[in-house]
Amino acid sequence: MQGYSKMEHGLADAYTDLGWGEAAVESVFPSGSHGRLPIVYSQNYNITFCGLENFHVFDAKKFAKVVKLLEGERLLTRQQLWAAVEATEEQLCDVHSPDYIRGLYTSSQAVAQVIEVPAVGLFPNWLIQNRVARPWRFHAGGTMLAAGLALQYGWSINIGGGMHHASHDSGSGWCAYDDLHLALRKLRRATGGAIQKCLLIDLDVHQGNGHERDKLHLKDTDLYIVDVYGAALWPGDDFAKEAIDVDIAIPLGTADAAYLTALAGALKRAKVEFQPDVILYNAGTDILEGDPLGRMAVSAAGVEERDQAVWRLARDLRVPICMVLSGGYAKDNWRVVGNSLAELLRSFNLVDSDGCAQPLWCSS
Repeated sequence: MQGYSKMEHGLADAYTDLGWGEAAVESVFPSGSHGRLPIVYSQNYNITFCGLENFHVFDAKKFAKVVKLLEGERLLTRQQLWAAVEATEEQLCDVHSPDYIRGLYTSSQAVAQVIEVPAVGLFPNWLIQNRVARPWRFHAGGTMLAAGLALQYGWSINIGGGMHHASHDSGSGWCAYDDLHLALRKLRRATGGAIQKCLLIDLDVHQGNGHERDKLHLKDTDLYIVDVYGAALWPGDDFAKEAIDVDIAIPLGTADAAYLTALAGALKRAKVEFQPDVILYNAGTDILEGDPLGRMAVSAAGVEERDQAVWRLARDLRVPICMVLSGGYAKDNWRVVGNSLAELLRSFNLVDSDGCAQPLWCSS
């Protein structure tokens, strides 16, 4: 933690384009007020489009519900959150091909293909940009900012992000941009290479084929991927699996005990084989029992224990962790996510009695 604090001023400068800077903090929080927490959110994350968003099982408005739950638990106020900034075309092209990016900016059909709602392609592109495509770019900007903020306290959360099916030249499953690779590459540049080796833990029930394909495309030998996913579920991308370092395919119907045992083994192996500078945690909650796309049987308590296990690893390794939400399609998914985040904040003592952020390393 002490080593990272020396870079903090330079980091703020490097992330000015994403909304981080001392001037911004001082203008919002006068002396004596609660400071910001390393948690990123934007109301622009939530997609509403004449009800068409309801034709997909993904709750595109769950992010606002999660924030409201955390506010109700008196763990934070909305003013303490960092506001995500929309990623620019130039920033997105750091990972994605210019042709792919231009297609998402100019073609409603391209956007419709990513969200798997063909009717969206019938609408004028300007409308699709405002209602669908721009929210994705806010998610990407949010993950990039959150990764930088993780160095300040050893932890951060983007209440959004985790578009793990997007790769450099394609998108699917509501995933348009590989925000995890975008965040990692930004972080490496911002720290002058002090942060290089990344452990990416993907626990969404679907294989994270987007960031896996990008690991291969970018020849990223300093990225170690743990992927625990449903064996019989989409996308079943065998080519992308070549990028996985710890590949755990679990059977449909897996419940708490078997799931947590498999996860413990995966994390233990990663701890032995790899010494990361940072952890990116893709915390999809479609492992939840009753999820229509996940078809697993993990309880809400099991989801909480899963998240705790990953954060304990970060604490034990004393490396920063950045968590993103990714998928989750059960009706009450937002409640499970919110409760798990609340438990993380409490059990690791990440927010003190004055509402100020505390380092992950101080928890025991």
